Amino acid sequence: MNGFSPLSSACLFPLLFLLALHLPKFVEAIAVLPRAGGHSSQQSRIRWTNCSASDKPGIQCGFISVPLDYKNKELGVVELAMVRLSPPRPARLGTLFFNPGGPGVAASTYVLAAAQGPPYFGQTVLDYYEIIGLDPRGVGMSHPIKCDPSLYNERVSSFPTTDEDFKSLVDHNRALGKSCVELTGPLINNLDTMNLGRDMELVRQALNAHEKLNFLGQSYGSQVGLTYAELFPRNVKRMVLDGIVDHTQDETTLLNDEGTAYETTIIQFFAWCNTTANCTLRGQDIAGVYESVVRTAEEHPIPAPGCTSSGDSACRADVTAEEIRTNLQSLILFQTTTISEAGWDKAAEAIAQAAHGNATLLSSPLATSEDDGAFSGLAIGCQDWRHGATSLADLRYKISMASATAPHTRGSSQTYLYQSNCIGWPAPTSNPQRRLRPKIAEAPPILLVNSLYDPSTSIIWATGIQSQVKDSVLLTRLGNGHTSYQLRGEAANAIDAFLVKGILPQPASVVHS
Repeated sequence: MNGFSPLSSACLFPLLFLLALHLPKFVEAIAVLPRAGGHSSQQSRIRWTNCSASDKPGIQCGFISVPLDYKNKELGVVELAMVRLSPPRPARLGTLFFNPGGPGVAASTYVLAAAQGPPYFGQTVLDYYEIIGLDPRGVGMSHPIKCDPSLYNERVSSFPTTDEDFKSLVDHNRALGKSCVELTGPLINNLDTMNLGRDMELVRQALNAHEKLNFLGQSYGSQVGLTYAELFPRNVKRMVLDGIVDHTQDETTLLNDEGTAYETTIIQFFAWCNTTANCTLRGQDIAGVYESVVRTAEEHPIPAPGCTSSGDSACRADVTAEEIRTNLQSLILFQTTTISEAGWDKAAEAIAQAAHGNATLLSSPLATSEDDGAFSGLAIGCQDWRHGATSLADLRYKISMASATAPHTRGSSQTYLYQSNCIGWPAPTSNPQRRLRPKIAEAPPILLVNSLYDPSTSIIWATGIQSQVKDSVLLTRLGNGHTSYQLRGEAANAIDAFLVKGILPQPASVVHS
């Protein structure tokens, strides 16, 4: 889900790509391995090694075998990979697990990047913890999901208007999913977040069975943290969730919540553009320009001359109205440029260029290999989120509702893409939405952080989760943006203070940065 992860801009990915090139070649051999006798404690030991011949100080790569299927451990194991960044002196507070979101994002790349700089984590956190970036099963170095890129790249509308369109969408989803089954193998049926929560527990035990888990999760990472806290509440020490995903709501409520969050943020973006010199379209009625671009693309896709069919800049040669509404969400994740995201000035530039016939910055990326990172996010999401539409009428109802409550964005969101692009998916929805288990009340207080205007994880989701997690504290940042930690402002300082000193903000606290 592109919106559930703070990573969409081009700022960080070139660095992460270069870092990935330095990882050992044997990572390519990670696979689902059958083992006689199932899973044993001996197989849960971490095997540490250098990540490359030129590792920065404190960096190591680790590999661990975990059950492919926790309900049937005789089916074999899957190899998971992680990166550890250790401080120069012994970590006085032990280990901090980090998940940056997604789903489908490799935490290992963030930890590698932290060793290279610029700083993603606070200095006190780096001084007191060793950081573990565990790539979830099916992601990054942990046996990445493989699918047919040519099928993925087929242009099929996720917003059908006719029965024929709906059939084309379902047929496409089914064919793509079938290719993932054939190329990935049995792992494709065992990707949900419940599995990841159990995987994290085995890694915690392998690192130090006597040490409780410290965790920082952003966006989808908040769902990961809550899942772990449900399963193993008494093994939690300090947990921070930044940009809250609510995995407890029904399909329609989720769609409305994210759709209106995106809509509210785009209205904030339009207002910002009229008040700052950094906006290319200042004083030009950016809302009107945006709607004009969308209408133009509805009549005929707008060319994207900067796109190529291969390489790092591979993207579609032109852009439809549907794609503009979908892709703009990732361009307005943050108002100001961060170490991992472009700011709103880039979004304004994208709209301005599209108005002059060049929609390159709004084009959809193309998959260029069988293990493209886009596949894992889709495969995990299809197992975690209900997608119950069985007819055109079902989807049209959702689209009509979303168009009424969010007229600029019309339901385009990560939530909607799961509800449409997972119809016909071959793997079961094994971890659908539900209320949090009462057992989570046994966990210590959890720090929840959310911005007021988040285009992806709604503040409504944050308040909903707070109401279900006893003694949790919600820190609200009065500002724009998806997650807060990388802004290195007041919210980040509060997160660091809790992780290092155990100091929680007062209930109902508000910060401005």
